[in-house]
Amino acid sequence: MLPFRQMWIILKKDILLELRTKEMIVSMLLFVMLTMVIFNYAFAAEKNDLTTFGGGLLWVAFIFTSFLGLNRSFVHEKDEGCLEGLLLSPVDRSIIYVAKMLGNLIFITVVQLAAVPIFTIFFIRYPYYIYWSHVWPFVIGLGLSSFGIAGVGTFVATLAANTKRRDLLLPILGLPLLMPVLAPAVIISGTMMGGPVSERAAELVSSSMQILIAYDIVCFIVIAMIYDFVLGE
Repeated sequence: MLPFRQMWIILKKDILLELRTKEMIVSMLLFVMLTMVIFNYAFAAEKNDLTTFGGGLLWVAFIFTSFLGLNRSFVHEKDEGCLEGLLLSPVDRSIIYVAKMLGNLIFITVVQLAAVPIFTIFFIRYPYYIYWSHVWPFVIGLGLSSFGIAGVGTFVATLAANTKRRDLLLPILGLPLLMPVLAPAVIISGTMMGGPVSERAAELVSSSMQILIAYDIVCFIVIAMIYDFVLGE
């Protein structure tokens, strides 16, 4: 039970710090809302045709909002010496990774819960155009993709935190590593928002889900194993 207690203490510390400062959540919410508003004006003439650009627009907003939050997640740790304190504590480095990843996943999920309804209002003119049978596949795809972004993003943010150009390094390293997450995420979201689903489209969604699950598992295990080396650098 000790590893779970250690993980909970680190996770609780991150959540309480964010509740006190609200820097990460507020900046992420503002960014994603402004992005949605800009997309709404840019595509106002075609707002009902979600089959062509809906999934892509949604994940463009989500990925850069996530990068903003991931970068902020290590600012306090690095600038105020908290990271050094964690390294001196008798905690396995994989526990630190899991706690930081779960914290980032929670913050990303909170932003998505606020952003998806706004996206629906802007880009779906009438609520009854929503196919409610598509909601669960959409939510599962969103969750799997967010897990991958949080997992890989926490790893890259840790690497970037030790450099002077961390704001630049995070998207440069993160985007290529997250392409196996973003491509299936766009397919799932776009298909689920695009109306009736053909048999071929359903198979494509199923394959995309399998890719996300496999990539999430592999990345989580590998990063947890090498996180000691990453923190040591």
